[in-house]
Amino acid sequence: MRKQTEIDPAVRTTSAPITAVVLSAFLVLTLAACIGGRKPLSGPDVKITPSAAIRVLSVAPIAEVHDVANRGISVRVLVEGSAQSTAVVILFAGGRGVTKISDQGLIGRLKGNFLVRSRYRFRAHGFMTAIFDSPSDWVEDLRPIHDGTAFASDVGAVIRHLRSLYDLPVWVIGTSRGTVAAANAASRLGKNKPDGAVFTASLFDGNQTASVFDLPLEKVQIPSLIVHHKKDACVYTWPGDVPRFKERLSQAKAVDVMWFDGGYSRGDDCQARSYHGFNGIEDRVVAMIAQWIKKSPPAASP
Repeated sequence: MRKQTEIDPAVRTTSAPITAVVLSAFLVLTLAACIGGRKPLSGPDVKITPSAAIRVLSVAPIAEVHDVANRGISVRVLVEGSAQSTAVVILFAGGRGVTKISDQGLIGRLKGNFLVRSRYRFRAHGFMTAIFDSPSDWVEDLRPIHDGTAFASDVGAVIRHLRSLYDLPVWVIGTSRGTVAAANAASRLGKNKPDGAVFTASLFDGNQTASVFDLPLEKVQIPSLIVHHKKDACVYTWPGDVPRFKERLSQAKAVDVMWFDGGYSRGDDCQARSYHGFNGIEDRVVAMIAQWIKKSPPAASP
């Protein structure tokens, strides 16, 4: 269970001799299966767990598990990057959305997801990444809740925390079903809204759960980028719905669409190693997203 401790919110990962670091990584890998669930926070608003082992696995100067308090529960993210980062990007995976981040920073699910497997690419372009896990009161499947107001509030709490801690713009980026979470934050948050949003392989048909079209997209005012593969064959992310999505984002400060081609498709059309997951063109896709974010107009002050 996740246990709250008194800790300075400004704490950063500390250095350690390489032998101790490698040993820590080994112990994390062998004991990961023994890690339990998560407890709601009590006391400080944020618990930050730095670990030398996380640094070995992520190859990032800053590598920490952040548990952010909100509405009596906690919301977990894995933060990786450097002090020279120019922005923070919160990454929402597809599928059930829960990445099962352990106290030691190990990712238990969705490691092959386009955004999760590409997070080091975002860091190479100067961004700090925050892999979203889940609120502690809903730790198995985000699909029933990721379009709701409580979930938007949870994301807003994470945005407020990251913006305050690092004094950087905070963007949300979703892929597949994760675009619903990103659209929820972009459309419903006021004070703690993100500085911008990126939607990759957007979910247009929720198959009995919410899609991006179920959100109040006309309320989105922040810069928004739609990224899609021309050959995405997933029935729930049909490329033909991209123009409708762009049209619904009518009040956004800026809206652009990026189409990609190339790569290769392997397995199920809706899975991460198909065109739907930008398989084989990850470097190009992330580079173009990064370029767009850096050139986009700043959002209004939150």
